[in-house]
Amino acid sequence: MNSAERWPVDRGFAKTALGSLHYVRQGAGPALVMLHAAPCSAKVMEPLQAEWADHFTTFAFDLPGFGLSDAPATDRVETHHLADAVAAAITALGLGKVTLYGRHTGAGVAVEIARRHPDLCAFVLTDGYPVFANPYDEERLAEYLTPIEPVWDGSHLTWTWFRYREQHMFWPWDRPALASRADTDLPDLDFLHRGTVELLEARESYQRVYASAFRHPGLAVIDEVEVPVCYGNRPGDSQHKTVRLYPDHAWVHVFSRDPDEAAAEELQILRAHGRSDPAPAFRGPSIHGRSTLRDYIPDALAPIYTRAAGLDRDGTPLLVLHDLPGGIDLHLDDIDRLGRTRPVLGFDFLGNGNSRVARDFVTSIEAYAEQIERVLGHLGWEKIHLLANGTSAAVAAEFASRHPERVAKIAFRSPPLIEPDPAFAAAYAPDTSPEWSGGNLLKLWHHLRDQELWWPWFERRIGNAKKTEPRIDPEALQRRALVLLKQPWHYQAIWRAVLEYDLPTRLPKVTHPATVVSEPRDIFAFAAPRAAASLGSGPVMDLSDPDALDRLGAWFDAPRQ
Repeated sequence: MNSAERWPVDRGFAKTALGSLHYVRQGAGPALVMLHAAPCSAKVMEPLQAEWADHFTTFAFDLPGFGLSDAPATDRVETHHLADAVAAAITALGLGKVTLYGRHTGAGVAVEIARRHPDLCAFVLTDGYPVFANPYDEERLAEYLTPIEPVWDGSHLTWTWFRYREQHMFWPWDRPALASRADTDLPDLDFLHRGTVELLEARESYQRVYASAFRHPGLAVIDEVEVPVCYGNRPGDSQHKTVRLYPDHAWVHVFSRDPDEAAAEELQILRAHGRSDPAPAFRGPSIHGRSTLRDYIPDALAPIYTRAAGLDRDGTPLLVLHDLPGGIDLHLDDIDRLGRTRPVLGFDFLGNGNSRVARDFVTSIEAYAEQIERVLGHLGWEKIHLLANGTSAAVAAEFASRHPERVAKIAFRSPPLIEPDPAFAAAYAPDTSPEWSGGNLLKLWHHLRDQELWWPWFERRIGNAKKTEPRIDPEALQRRALVLLKQPWHYQAIWRAVLEYDLPTRLPKVTHPATVVSEPRDIFAFAAPRAAASLGSGPVMDLSDPDALDRLGAWFDAPRQ
């Protein structure tokens, strides 16, 4: 059994006065805080976390403004702002005095934590501490940190793909010449996709946060740090050429060019100089005494990303199921509105959004129904209402069939009540797995866009044209695409699972009080009247009415007839 199998991954948020920071925890032993390079997230630390888990309890944080962490409140971000935020998170988690490991931007933050908060830091190891012989001025920073703005044709996605790819070919990325050619291999396809999505995820804040690394004084602060620091560098890294610039008294260590050998050498130094006090036990989220929730619920398969509102209110809880494939962050407006008068919670199904699972996870409606049961068990909720958005109707029907005693009422929003056709289900969604050309990004973008224009989306004829105003604003499409690109390997399989499910047979068997709601632009809005007739639930409630959600809430609250 390897380290990753011995030590499961926990995820959470450290909530501080300086914002909420997302972290990934794995391993046992003393606390090792790991800080990533920009413009990535804690995901880039996962291989090292798994490798070092036998020796440390690793805490990989998303730096402020990256991944799922809140962005700094200040307009001009400096490294000390990031350091103070991470220091506050370390304190909030009760980690005591930690060992710090940082790469590039994260290395600068780690050293700054040691300088400003020595009481929280026992030892620092950096990998590519940011040093610039010729500092960037503001004009150069504006050139280097190009804004990312969604456009109608999705070309910003492929631009971001190649921009991220380019930074592993040239240093700096926007100077493509032999003199700037990177002294390293190009990362693999999955690495580049992950980094591209992280850059897109941080696009609204990455420029001002990333700029802090270029403005940091670097070598000038070394003598102000009293905590022991090993300044590591590796051949093939963009910062390796700066080794000669360090003062003679600085502890500089050149690691192996080979990544595996370098990781082993780093671990040796960390074990020799890091803390020996064990990290405190992991504490999962509690809903008691809280109104809202943004956190992860522990699960046997993988941590489950969760959002909630109105948890401090009375009444039967309402569980909101997101459209499949999709994510609960796309339904936050509904959760907040309905949470004004009752407890409302939603989560990402495994393989969707931020509930990450292995690529070989087998998608099925049955697996998702059992995921609901495990979540309810964790929350201690005996009975719930369900609001099933779009294709999640299949999960709601399956769960109600398996656990009828757990369900009070069900609202179905535009359920896909179409006859199951294996050939149609297999062909409906494109394969969005990463491609070297970045073409998978455009496949997804125009699949989402064309779904707003035709039914089915691939029958692009006037007879199949939708007669509603399309929801094709680039910002709205970007929000949806970003959620779906986080786990692109599951996209096609999820669509296939929901379209193969025999909803026309299963829906009439729902015996709970049920209603159908719809918005004319929903993909399956055309099937809503048939669904209502199948359930015998009366007229379809039109969600384009501004007060419709309030009326839906009243329907949930009304006594059963």
